[in-house]
Amino acid sequence: MFNPLSLLKKKNANENFITIDVGSSSIKVCKFSFLPDKRVLLENITTAEVPENAVKFGRLQDINSFIAPLRSLNLKGENAIFGLSGESVFGFATTAKVKRQNPHEKVNNNELNTIIKQIQELAVMEANQIQAHKLSRSQNEIELVNSGIISAKMDGKLISEIVGSSGIYIEIGLYTSFAEIKTLSNLQELSKKLKINFIAATSQMYALTKVLSIKQGQNLNCVLIDFGGDKTDIGICFGGGIVSTKTLDFGSTIITEKISKELKIPLHDAEAKKISFEEGTIDAERIKEIINKALNSWLLGIESAFENFEGIKVFPPKIYILGGGALIYNLTKVVGESPWYQNFAFKTQPEIELVNFEKTSTIIEDPNNFLKDSRNIIPASIGVVGMEILK
Repeated sequence: MFNPLSLLKKKNANENFITIDVGSSSIKVCKFSFLPDKRVLLENITTAEVPENAVKFGRLQDINSFIAPLRSLNLKGENAIFGLSGESVFGFATTAKVKRQNPHEKVNNNELNTIIKQIQELAVMEANQIQAHKLSRSQNEIELVNSGIISAKMDGKLISEIVGSSGIYIEIGLYTSFAEIKTLSNLQELSKKLKINFIAATSQMYALTKVLSIKQGQNLNCVLIDFGGDKTDIGICFGGGIVSTKTLDFGSTIITEKISKELKIPLHDAEAKKISFEEGTIDAERIKEIINKALNSWLLGIESAFENFEGIKVFPPKIYILGGGALIYNLTKVVGESPWYQNFAFKTQPEIELVNFEKTSTIIEDPNNFLKDSRNIIPASIGVVGMEILK
């Protein structure tokens, strides 16, 4: 799989690297080292609190507010890969059909890379059009951050390996994700102030799909729903690759706001009540009622997001749910027991389950069992992108 990140200068594979996931309430840093068998060892995960309102929908509002919490994690000199989510990144699939000049010759890497770059140019044009229609982001230029082949055909027939195939017409489906240049510049500036080495930034949905596809390969056909602090990211995967993503501006902070409004109490008191309810230290029917009502609104938002997925004739038969609130709010039950899916092109009722990283990941060694905590799945999955760049 081609990835523009692979064009970066590769460092010594013996060097460690870190991944940094900046959420709306906390920063998670995973430290990795390379193993001899082309896998990586997850050595440690550390967490620091994020100042209030420092991140909104995946965007860093003030990079200076991150300096103190990140310095407390002693990251100086590390090679860092940042995960992007929410409104800071978006992606889609582009398909192009090309007539080959020498159909009897087998496709080599140079020909493949030339075709991919041509498709990427088309994708950049489409991405700029998308950006221009979003008034809140119209002034922000974008840059390609991830690119991966999701399907390939030769003379109308699906092929698993492009290099080495021959024929007249080659058709490639390519997923590309884009980030605002302003976001990337902020991360580079933050890295400079922290004296860490900015290696790359990547779409978190892209990284998660890469991890899941390592074991499932082209059989990975699913919907990914990542419930976060102030947003929910949704990705559609076919044939082992992600084809489209959407962001819903609804996360656990909305639940806090609902509690605050309904009970007429300050936000910090509402957050305390929510946490106490989540931890099981209080059993308040009123809090439960408010949360259930909020999750019904969240589900309506999920439906709205599905309405905006374009070019998908049939949705995948499985839905994977993850994120900090996935277990707390029993989102598999919320999504699975509602007939919402009947409004969309599912062949059958979709299977709903939590992402189990232990069962799906064969490339990350986790001796300390960090991945048993579903909240660590996203920051750890970024480690696979680190392997693409640095191995």
